[in-house]
Amino acid sequence: MVRTFLMSLTTTLTLLLSAITLAAEQPPLNPNFIYFSNGQTPDAWHWVLSDPGNWWQPIDANEGKSSGGKVTMSSAATEQFPGAIKLKWDRRDNWGAAAISGRTVDLSKFEHAAELMVAIKVESRVPHSVKVKMMCGEGCEAEVDVADNLREMPRGQWMALPLALDCFAANGVDLSKVTSPFSVGSSGALELHIAEISLGSMVAGDQGCVPNEPATP
Repeated sequence: MVRTFLMSLTTTLTLLLSAITLAAEQPPLNPNFIYFSNGQTPDAWHWVLSDPGNWWQPIDANEGKSSGGKVTMSSAATEQFPGAIKLKWDRRDNWGAAAISGRTVDLSKFEHAAELMVAIKVESRVPHSVKVKMMCGEGCEAEVDVADNLREMPRGQWMALPLALDCFAANGVDLSKVTSPFSVGSSGALELHIAEISLGSMVAGDQGCVPNEPATP
């Protein structure tokens, strides 16, 4: 299981509501650090759905279905999170994913100081494997399995899933040229709701996957 910290529901909602309020009051969103918030993918970022029918199918207006029907994206709007989306994987035993792509960002200087923060709600049983992937061009990517983390979350409650950048770097991502900061995929049946995906400072006391030890003199 990826080393993550699951925030309490109260803390999560407080942070997310603050972030969404700030995003609404101070447009445009900074695409270097915010990838999805309040229903928006800022700048050139956009959602892409994939399955064996078509591995690259851009989606407009946060609504659509992958070519083979494995993954469906639709609104999961609530009063608290009006821009939230629902991602639903059907029961067919093939791979499907939803990714954010569209530009290149250099995150290398934040390798040991930041984490990808996903505001997420689990609405179904969690299959054996759920992969979160970060990509840096053709043949350049890394993934972490978050199935165990999702199983720990209370079903039907908004939670925060932080993933340290060094987890992806340790698995092969070149953080200096990230072309897709977030992708989530599975071959099982699954329903997730997502309200925000952004980069934030690492939680105090969390050393991520690779402790940043001081250099020896």
